[in-house]
Amino acid sequence: MKKKKSVFSNTDYQYSSLPTTRKEAFKDVYKHNFKTITLSGLTLLLFAIPLIIFLVAMDFGKLGMTPDRFNEQELRAVLLLWDIIVNAGAIVLLYSVLIGLMGIMRVLKLLVWQEGIDFWHDFKVGIKENIKYFSLLYLFGSLIYLGTYCVYIFLLNFLIGIWLIILFIIIFVSIGIWAYFVINVYQTTLWNYIKNGLFFFSRSLPLTLLYVVMIVFPFFSIFIPVSGLTIVIKYPVMIAMLIFHYPFLIIVGYLYSLTKFDLYINKDNYPEIYRKGLYNLNKK
Repeated sequence: MKKKKSVFSNTDYQYSSLPTTRKEAFKDVYKHNFKTITLSGLTLLLFAIPLIIFLVAMDFGKLGMTPDRFNEQELRAVLLLWDIIVNAGAIVLLYSVLIGLMGIMRVLKLLVWQEGIDFWHDFKVGIKENIKYFSLLYLFGSLIYLGTYCVYIFLLNFLIGIWLIILFIIIFVSIGIWAYFVINVYQTTLWNYIKNGLFFFSRSLPLTLLYVVMIVFPFFSIFIPVSGLTIVIKYPVMIAMLIFHYPFLIIVGYLYSLTKFDLYINKDNYPEIYRKGLYNLNKK
């Protein structure tokens, strides 16, 4: 496994001014780069627009599915079809969000590493660097999710379906998130990315699960009964979370994952990025 080379950005801070802990680094990143972080969130929102439009349209369509228009059997069939379309469409359109994520993860990594950035240059470099393995993992995860969803459809049991989805989130999404952070720092094979994702997931289980809940929480809005009120509330909340919540989570994820990478990988194998972005009292 090799660390990724810096394509454009170079350190832009005096070494002695760097924070000494990850907690200090979090405060420092937000203090000096809030505009860049907000721009990252707005960029993520831009790539999420097709998904949001699709979900809004589907929710308004569901408002017309009332018992006075369909008998009970017809309504059940129509709602099942609606559910299938929403899930299939969301999987396809969520890939657009993933493309935005590829770019801003590099930008936010450089902020955490206290490196100067050229936002749009580094954004495009991030997409170029990450698109192969991000896409493969997303395809793999989508196939697993669709298989899980087909089991739910076959069983037609809501509780079983929910538990299957929760199991999918706990196992694959947790491993995938760790793999995405590894992809942004090191160059290796897909299999090694998955193995490293499993390794770090197994050594940080409670915090990883909390992190995953904070990521997937907005997507559980599809299980909220659709009404005019829920549509008015949930999409502004989703937009706000894309702009502010997800960049925050990515920065926190980097700070935590880099601590783990320093402990298990960097100290012995990549000393040049050990505690990168932090002031090291022992550094000569």
